[in-house]
Amino acid sequence: MAEPKVKLALVVDDSPVQCEILSKLLQEEGYKVFTANDGARGVSAYINYQPDLVLMDINMPIMNGYEAARKIKSLSQKNSLCPLIFITSLDTEQAFIDSIDAGGDGILVRPFSPDVFKAKIKSIQRINDLYGQIKQLQLIQQKDAELAEQLMADVLESRNFGLDKIGMIKKPADLFSGDIHLSSLSPNGDVHVMLGDFTGHGLRASIGAIPLAETFSSMTKKGFSLAEIISQINQQLYHLLPRDLFLAASFVSISNHDQTACIFNAGLPDTYLFDEQGVIKHQIPSSHPPMGVLPRLLDDHVSTIVRVSLSDTLVLISDGIIEARNVTGEMFGTCRFENAAKQGIIQSNICDEVLVTINDFCQEMPQEDDISLIEIPCDFGQQTFALNEQESKVDIFSTSVSPPSKVTAAWQWELTLTGERLSQVNPIPMAMNQIQAMEGHAQHWQNVFTILTELYINALDHGVLKLNSQLKNSPDGFSQYFVERDHRLKTLNEGYLSLLLSYFPLQSGGRLNIVIKDSGNGFDVDKVRAQFLTSKDINNQLSGRGIQLVEQLSESLIYQENGTFAEVTYLWHV
Repeated sequence: MAEPKVKLALVVDDSPVQCEILSKLLQEEGYKVFTANDGARGVSAYINYQPDLVLMDINMPIMNGYEAARKIKSLSQKNSLCPLIFITSLDTEQAFIDSIDAGGDGILVRPFSPDVFKAKIKSIQRINDLYGQIKQLQLIQQKDAELAEQLMADVLESRNFGLDKIGMIKKPADLFSGDIHLSSLSPNGDVHVMLGDFTGHGLRASIGAIPLAETFSSMTKKGFSLAEIISQINQQLYHLLPRDLFLAASFVSISNHDQTACIFNAGLPDTYLFDEQGVIKHQIPSSHPPMGVLPRLLDDHVSTIVRVSLSDTLVLISDGIIEARNVTGEMFGTCRFENAAKQGIIQSNICDEVLVTINDFCQEMPQEDDISLIEIPCDFGQQTFALNEQESKVDIFSTSVSPPSKVTAAWQWELTLTGERLSQVNPIPMAMNQIQAMEGHAQHWQNVFTILTELYINALDHGVLKLNSQLKNSPDGFSQYFVERDHRLKTLNEGYLSLLLSYFPLQSGGRLNIVIKDSGNGFDVDKVRAQFLTSKDINNQLSGRGIQLVEQLSESLIYQENGTFAEVTYLWHV
């Protein structure tokens, strides 16, 4: 069993007699005592011995008791309470006031009896003991909070995708950050990224972080669209968070296949798209209230979809950057941020340049809010396909169905959506859940997801919705295409789309037949085929690329019924 700690006391008095008397009384209370004969020596003794109690005379040479007390109290705040009692013959109101102002925790006026002195010491020591217990509890709570913060950070960070390529600034104003950075890879190769800023900062502001991260990650990996993920997150936070807590967030989905970025800003500062010279190509402001404020998204909400080049960079920021203040109270502001970001792009290090500029601007000012930035290069997340380009493929525009297999399908799954259900339900995650539930998880299902997505989008957009894909070949038309698509989906009340999956196990792998049928007018198969054969720049042409991609991934792609019926055969080996 550990021996109890010896209590230390320091007596500071220019009278040797008083030092001896006070030392004797303190020793009777179990203290080991050190003495000093002026205020300056008293401060030095305090630094050397770190006592548990200080008795201080007021009138002393070199440095009086008030000045010495102030210095000792400024030092003791970093470590412990260290009660300080003034011992004086000055029995005046001003002496009491000055003693308290100097940091004294009590005052004893001579003459006093030994019993009164000891009672005062016991009272002060009781306060000191309680302070020590509080400090110990605070230390335990601090360690627990640090552990919880580390576990939370590990949970969130472990789910994020592309941390070696996505640049981040994460500078919390408190132990727990109210800002959250999320990134995840969709099965078709699209990269979803989110920067969120919960109301305030600290532990309370982070309570929604883990369920938010779980929803974002799991829905992305299951193939849900960014719009569906945003809608689900909004509903989840609305029911989970108290009414005064919400999430300002900016969501981004980058598709290298389409060379597009889909951006939805709900309450954060503008999201930026910079070119390789640091020129702002697009600046997307907030267009919706923060997540969790409304029970569901506004009916007229629209994401911004922009064309991107591989050399472009998307930058998301929290308001902690814009609202950072210097010693005069001036905000950092958007202009300083934009200039710092431009220099960062030129120097290939946005995060460091922005953070250094903020620190130089703010100097020693306390940080008032969490500071966050996400830098997303538009050249990563490009898909690698399972099939080698040199492998032979069946003609993608064959007009007759290949001979039916004699093998009976191990299972089939079918879904038909009609009318407004087409705008409410995404069948691709449902289809992928069916495949993985029956056959388990496997890498090659990413190719199947891409095939299903491209077939579904073609059938819905160009079949049911009758959108002209040629619009996407010009910047203005590209934006118009998605605005019109959103409008037609919201007013859709007729048409249908059917999806049929048939799975055939093989000796060393398997075959999946995918049939999709829509109610549209179809398209000119021969005309599209001629475009593929004559186009010299098909890779930079957005319209029609989905068919080419499906052909790359499939064993065969067959169109019938004037293009309203598509059948794909996908083979894999294990």
